[in-house]
Amino acid sequence: MKIRSPARFPSAKRSFKYRLIVSFCLLSIIPVILIQIFSYYNIAGKLQKKIDALENINLVQTRKIIRTNLDFYEDLLSQMYTDDHLIGLVDELNGGENAEFISGQLRRSLHAYMYAMPYVQSITVLTSSGRMVFDDLLTGYNTMTSWLDIAGGQPAALFREVISGNATRVFPSQLASYYTAKKHYLFHLGHRFIDYKNIWRKNGVIILSIDERMLGEICDERLDKGSGGTTEDSTFIVAGDGTIVSYPDKSFVGKKVDLPSDPAGRREGIKRMIWGAGALDAKKNSIYELSEEKSGWSIIAARNQSVMYQEISAQARASILVILASVVVLFAIIFLITGRLTRSIGAVVAAMNAAAGGELTARIESDEAMPLEIEEIAANFNTMIEKIAGLIREVQAASTKQRDAEIAALEAQVNPHFLYNTLDTINWMAIDREEFEISGAIGALADILRYGIDDSNGLVDIRREVEWLKKYVSLQRTRLKDAFGFVLGVDPAALGCDAHKLLFQPFVENSIVHGFRGVDARHELAVSIRKEGSRIRIEIADNGRGIDEGSLREILGGGLPDKGRKGHIGIRNAIARIRMYYGSEASIAIESAPGEGTRVLIAYPAS
Repeated sequence: MKIRSPARFPSAKRSFKYRLIVSFCLLSIIPVILIQIFSYYNIAGKLQKKIDALENINLVQTRKIIRTNLDFYEDLLSQMYTDDHLIGLVDELNGGENAEFISGQLRRSLHAYMYAMPYVQSITVLTSSGRMVFDDLLTGYNTMTSWLDIAGGQPAALFREVISGNATRVFPSQLASYYTAKKHYLFHLGHRFIDYKNIWRKNGVIILSIDERMLGEICDERLDKGSGGTTEDSTFIVAGDGTIVSYPDKSFVGKKVDLPSDPAGRREGIKRMIWGAGALDAKKNSIYELSEEKSGWSIIAARNQSVMYQEISAQARASILVILASVVVLFAIIFLITGRLTRSIGAVVAAMNAAAGGELTARIESDEAMPLEIEEIAANFNTMIEKIAGLIREVQAASTKQRDAEIAALEAQVNPHFLYNTLDTINWMAIDREEFEISGAIGALADILRYGIDDSNGLVDIRREVEWLKKYVSLQRTRLKDAFGFVLGVDPAALGCDAHKLLFQPFVENSIVHGFRGVDARHELAVSIRKEGSRIRIEIADNGRGIDEGSLREILGGGLPDKGRKGHIGIRNAIARIRMYYGSEASIAIESAPGEGTRVLIAYPAS
């Protein structure tokens, strides 16, 4: 095998190419990356400051517009609570005479104000005598208001709250009763009537109900989605007690959220309200808040700034790609400069590693680019490997001859023992039976002897070994007058796999000759051969007298059997053969106890 590809250098010492690449990274690549990271965060920080300033300006403008619109409605409210005609009607209504007639006049007077400003949906008068008169565009009735719960005592509580002060009271938005498919949310401005003839007299209050759409449209106008805004951006209004006054998603209007007093806690509370529970990335989501002191409201702008960061990230990625392209070019130059030397050294190291891993066909092929010193090392290495390979071949040949001699000696111990028992059987058959059965037995014996003698150390497929086993067991059953039952199970997938001749015959013979001796019960012998993955598994089990622990330990002890010892010699021979054939890739286990039978498990690689 010719070795030309470079190999990895040992970790203790670094190659010249490795040192050059590391130096290049330390002196150029890493500083450039650090500068790029610093530039990214610097640009993002400056851009964030500009965005914060613009958002604050936007909130100030929004607050001015909202304040201006509220001032218009407060002016309308002021006209009504200082209107002498309305005050006179309220006084007459408090007197109790002609209440229905006075209520109708008051309602008509209120109706005259309904269209003075857009978005006015209801005007309600609560008197000190407990009467309520209103004009409501949403219901169109004079007996049912769209937003006051009369049965629940809300008018009385509302009256007490407004009559107690001299300033305009602002009430957050809430869902009004609706009689069409469209929902309406109203916020309210309330003030007590002021009679300049007696400004301390408290005869009633008037409440102006305004559609929340007025606030929502102002907030939407201040949200410019055409300049990079996203659908997650929103501007909304929250009252001082946490009630949502205006919000793009109208289902939130009127709900109360827990907003801590500290700024950081308020921002997190608003984030959870907008984007749902869970922490948000502060780099991509910002909350801006500005108070409207007169109403007690907070105007809040929520901005998802992921688009901005995506653009910055795109620029950063483009810079990184340029850097990577430059690095690739520089690496190519380094490889060209150091290629010849490192390629030659790599070829030598690769050949040495291959030889160390057992590849004695490894050779170093020299070429014109190889330096003279490396070429001399390569020639000496090739000569050394050829000498080592020759020595190993000689050792392997000697070892093979020794193993064949040992196997032949082991098999020579098996065949005479088997031949003696078989001939003895034929002898008794000649005495007790007719010649036909004797002829059959002699024929079976001839097949068995021919199979065992012809290339006794060779490989056969399991199909032939199974056929031989059937004849062998049949002959033994004939000899013992069917004294034992026999069950053979063979996996069809295993029939084409190889096995050494007579590999498991000694275990079967041991069960028949020794295992069933002295046992009165019905003798049973079972053999199973199956293929499991890449291994052949053989199981031989009998219900004979078993093997004691001491003998079992001696059998499995390993090594070649002692020729001068008797007892289970066949099993010891078979174990020794299996270990010689397959080495550590084979496994042999024997499970046995006196009086409980014996179970032999053999496994070896399928081929």
